Amino acid sequence: MTLAMRLFTTGEERAEIRPWTQLLAVALVGSALGWIAWGQGRAPALAALLPLLLAACRTRGQAFVLGMAYTLLMERHNPAFIGSWFGNSLVIGWAAETVYVLVSGAVWSLGWSASGKPWRKALAVVVAWIVALLPPVSLGVAGHPVIAWGTILPGSGWVGVGLSVLGPATMVWLVARHRPSAKSLAAVLALLGAALCTIGFARFESPSRATPAAVGVTTEWGQNVSVDGILQRVASMGEVTRTLATQEAPTTVVWPESIIGTYNPALYPVLNIEVLSVARASGQTHIIGMDLVGDGNRYENAAVAFYPDGRTARAVARQPAPVSLWKPWRKTDTFVADWSANNVLTIGATRRAAFIFCYEEYMPFFYLLNELQGPVDLYVAMANTWAAESPEAAEIQTQHSFGMARLFGRPYIKAENRPLPSSKN
Repeated sequence: MTLAMRLFTTGEERAEIRPWTQLLAVALVGSALGWIAWGQGRAPALAALLPLLLAACRTRGQAFVLGMAYTLLMERHNPAFIGSWFGNSLVIGWAAETVYVLVSGAVWSLGWSASGKPWRKALAVVVAWIVALLPPVSLGVAGHPVIAWGTILPGSGWVGVGLSVLGPATMVWLVARHRPSAKSLAAVLALLGAALCTIGFARFESPSRATPAAVGVTTEWGQNVSVDGILQRVASMGEVTRTLATQEAPTTVVWPESIIGTYNPALYPVLNIEVLSVARASGQTHIIGMDLVGDGNRYENAAVAFYPDGRTARAVARQPAPVSLWKPWRKTDTFVADWSANNVLTIGATRRAAFIFCYEEYMPFFYLLNELQGPVDLYVAMANTWAAESPEAAEIQTQHSFGMARLFGRPYIKAENRPLPSSKN
């Protein structure tokens, strides 16, 4: 306890604790933050404490270690998750995770300043918040504190966004100006952490898979492996469709990301018989995740809407997963990343639904972009988490997107394809 209360001391007190002990203590604090804030039954609201802890570090090196530890424990399932995309290679999984951890540590360390001027310390918090939020850096930085405010102040919208950066910056400015003792600062941080944990657990809310107007289908079909496997999926989709067709609601059914893999026009007759004709007869819209092939074998990760009147429309992913899908060094055989692409579809008569695709769930920037372009009536997350060996990995991903939907007070549903039941831990 004495060590924890002296983590952020200055002056003569520094000599009392060896540098390696200080780094170890900082790493433990960052690890605890990542572990407690993210996961099943956890409190993402606690992530709002990250900027204050970074600013309170003694050195930029300590802030770097804090950011790395926070990321590593938050992404504790990532090595196996990522490795599943590459032949279950933990070497590749850990290599990718190492990059994420190093990038995150470097970005979050920008939240620390050596200056004695309060305004510069406060500005550092703002800089780290902005850099971590914006692409391309946000491709490798998860757990942004703005997400925490979806639990702290649900429905606050842009006010909550502003408070997520100005609140910590103001507190850092006050601390730098008044210079409280190390014990006082540690006590304040501990009380804030306890309060945020309490808020997080008290305001816990499970993300919805359905609203009166739309339902997101959850499947456990694992990875796409063959043409026969896709045909079996379509047959299973038909069974679900016939069941939903007997119900008055919903009017819109959303299937998971890439649920039928790469779309081939030869599949349409089967899809029409099993799913679309039944949906049209019942007046339902079905939105199906699929990969569309364009010129030069450039793929789009898309949500294609099939309306009862025969019309179709599509929304596409703005940022597919790097390396496994998006290969920026290639001109062909890669998924397309386009941050200006349309991701909004109309459901029902006039409701605007914004679609967030899998990897984008980690990037609150895309939610803010949607809100800047015009308010939406519903957020729909589409995911293909067949590679998530632990259900908690998928849960952490969901917490990111659900937190942003809560922040703006938007209804939220998710359509997700999970691993085969036999492959779960």
